[in-house]
Amino acid sequence: TSRLDPVTREAVALAVSATNGCAYCVNSHTAALRKLGLDAEAVGEVLAVAALFNATNALADGYQVAPDVLPPHD
Repeated sequence: TSRLDPVTREAVALAVSATNGCAYCVNSHTAALRKLGLDAEAVGEVLAVAALFNATNALADGYQVAPDVLPPHD
């Protein structure tokens, strides 16, 4: 069992696959998302979010931005 629903898991898998440049995995996870009911626009949004955070992560690293928000300690 998972706390994440299947669409969320596939969206994460697609984002990671796109970031890693795996065409096989991008196609596989895109097909899975479409089968789960996401339309092409929603799949594009998943890829856009991945691209946005890849870019902002690179900028934050380049500018050596210190984190100002940290996750809570359990």
